[in-house]
Amino acid sequence: MAGKAQAKRPKPKAAPAPAAKSNAKTKPLPKKEKASAKPARDSRAAVPQSAKPAAAKPAAAKPVTAKPVTAKPGGGGLRPKRPVNGAIRVGIAGCAGRMGQMLLKTLAAVPGVLVVGGSERKGSPALGMDLGALAGTEPFGITVGDDASALFEAADVVIDFTNPAATAQHAGFAARTGTAHVIGTTGLDADQLAAIGRAAQKAPIVMASNMSLGVNLLEQVVEQIARILDPDWDIEIVEMHHRHKVDAPSGTALTLGEAAARGRGVPLRRVARRARDGHVGARVKGEIGFQALRGGDVVGDHTVMFAADGERVEITHKASSREIFARGAVKAVLWAAGKGPGLYSMKDVLGFSVGGSAT
Repeated sequence: MAGKAQAKRPKPKAAPAPAAKSNAKTKPLPKKEKASAKPARDSRAAVPQSAKPAAAKPAAAKPVTAKPVTAKPGGGGLRPKRPVNGAIRVGIAGCAGRMGQMLLKTLAAVPGVLVVGGSERKGSPALGMDLGALAGTEPFGITVGDDASALFEAADVVIDFTNPAATAQHAGFAARTGTAHVIGTTGLDADQLAAIGRAAQKAPIVMASNMSLGVNLLEQVVEQIARILDPDWDIEIVEMHHRHKVDAPSGTALTLGEAAARGRGVPLRRVARRARDGHVGARVKGEIGFQALRGGDVVGDHTVMFAADGERVEITHKASSREIFARGAVKAVLWAAGKGPGLYSMKDVLGFSVGGSAT
């Protein structure tokens, strides 16, 4: 009888600690979101241990707010890479430059877009500044950092108007994180272009020497005219920019030259003639010439000349504000968000093409 009594004796309840430990292991967080998941863990910790399953508790489903958090050292203040009202999270590499400041100002007014960070080179006087101060707007609550890799971790799309070496490195960050990369940097060499091409196998990359609607239309028209006119028509491309521009000819001028060469069915490298000086002899038939002018605060002027005996056709585009480039970059951001890996151009973004042109 005593044995029976002992058999019926209820077993002691299991200690809650192991169960809590087991629950903590059932839903591991993805590595990419660990830095931004702290608010969600805190809200779960506030639910009593004796409560029903988390699915029945509204508190566990609270949306994560967009308050700034501190990134790893050197990253500056970054918003967490978590859904915030469905907005596209955008970072700006080179945020203190002329284009960077214009982009900040433009993006601040775009619905459905949330600026989550900005980066600058190490030693930049802009480090630690609030992005709003650069944009000339209300404070963003985010400071400029020098860790571009953290920017790619935090953003859905990063806009990059920096320099060739930095942009090639940034493309590697895009490939690692799958973040869309919108590139407006010019002066890239063959190795840097190859690095970007490799990165585009793992991330969507939009690259353009000029993001304005007008210039991209000009490129299409130049290709068509070059296709129609015979080689007796000489082609010269003249560009002018502000005194601070470091590369020549401009990336846009070279893009226009590529368009003219495509129209003629020849590689630009075989027919390009960059400037003339001294006793250079007569112009060679079929050349595509380039002239680069620098001075003042000119944002960007480009003229393509088709010259023949007795007549001349000139097509010109003049930019009076960097805002046109910023608007094009914003179009690229909205288009690239969520796209699959690939190397895209503004033709893809703008969705237009002059009939019969090569793509």
